[in-house]
Amino acid sequence: MRRPMLIVFIIILLLDLICTNVYQDNQGDLNDKTVTIEGTVTQKNEKQTQFGQNYTQYRVDKYLVEDYGDKCKLQIGMKASVLGRFKSIDKMKYNDFDYGLYLRSTGVKGVVYVDSVIIIGKNKFIAILGDIKTEIKNINRYLYKEKSNFVNSITISDKSDMTGVEKDMFSRTGTSHVISISGLHTGILCMAIAFVIRGINKFYKLVVLSLVISTYAVLIGMPVSVIRAVFFTFTMYLATFVDRKRDGISTLSIIGALVLIQNPYTVYNVSFQLSFLVTLSIIYFEWYLHKIIKFRVVSLTISANILTLPIIYYSFGGIPVLAVLGNAVIVPLISAILGLSLVSGAVYGLSLTLAKFAAFLNTGIINVVYWFLYEISEIPYSYIEIREPKLWIVVIYYIIAIASMVYLEIREMRENKNELQGYCKRYTRGQTI
Repeated sequence: MRRPMLIVFIIILLLDLICTNVYQDNQGDLNDKTVTIEGTVTQKNEKQTQFGQNYTQYRVDKYLVEDYGDKCKLQIGMKASVLGRFKSIDKMKYNDFDYGLYLRSTGVKGVVYVDSVIIIGKNKFIAILGDIKTEIKNINRYLYKEKSNFVNSITISDKSDMTGVEKDMFSRTGTSHVISISGLHTGILCMAIAFVIRGINKFYKLVVLSLVISTYAVLIGMPVSVIRAVFFTFTMYLATFVDRKRDGISTLSIIGALVLIQNPYTVYNVSFQLSFLVTLSIIYFEWYLHKIIKFRVVSLTISANILTLPIIYYSFGGIPVLAVLGNAVIVPLISAILGLSLVSGAVYGLSLTLAKFAAFLNTGIINVVYWFLYEISEIPYSYIEIREPKLWIVVIYYIIAIASMVYLEIREMRENKNELQGYCKRYTRGQTI
């Protein structure tokens, strides 16, 4: 059987859709009751309500702890016992957005409004990573000033300081993936690490790369898109070091199956949907488009949008018409921006002058990116807003897309069969992504 893991993934996906609709992890009977939870603080974010009230949100085990009175002053890595009022997420909806379902897709079981906290210990590893993340954020704020929000988003996946105007600009130009850590970012990071440790042998290089990207994933909070990117990057380097070909579709299927087994509700997470589909779309279609469009950034952008466009249309209610133009400019520049961001942070403690110089060059590039994206976002009809997206359009689109993918798969199987007889050219789709 060709690519059996793809069949396994599809079966798990269908079972998840059925089970999550039939079975509900109902905690409504605890709603508004006082509960005690224990766990390690893994995330801390300063937030603001729509009425302007500041509060702190912590991730403690599988719960969100919200502190509106500055009662606990927890830090990442602390093990705490939290007493507070429990809020069920079963029916937590805001307008048309099912916030409760979104929280479940990230592994959250409920929200606790804190009354009191007792510190019971400390996870030193998580605490160290938390201190490192805070230090990186502060260094970027010092070096990049008003552009630190962008730098923090592409280095430590912290978009909390990005303004609505900035997020809207990236969304309208189809470049939102740049401010969310993905395969592009982890790939650049791995290339930088591989360059630094290029003198050591293959085995130790693989160990170092694996440890660094795994630690990095924990540092930025293990979002679904990063889990996919880290595993994909790891298998790519593993295949290189053991000198074996890697089938991208099978790798993606294994990763998707493991993620859905760990949390069935992940299937409803838009980040997971986009991360999975953009990779699958590139694997299936980019090899063909690149034969027609020789400029790889353009062929990558178009192929990436083939399977993700319906999700963007239905989930965000809009279509970024000039996404190809926006990505053609920003994707080549993001490597330079991320590289200079890493350099400025790495040399900060060694030479402040060199760090400021790297940040100065980087800020110039970022300003160019912001200017360009703002200009194209203001072009009439550069973004088509859809007030009431239709589900049936999405269904028909995917039926056509899947039929095209099946056709390409059957065609490749026939070509591979003929190749054994010596008169067909070789196809390598799925082995180089």
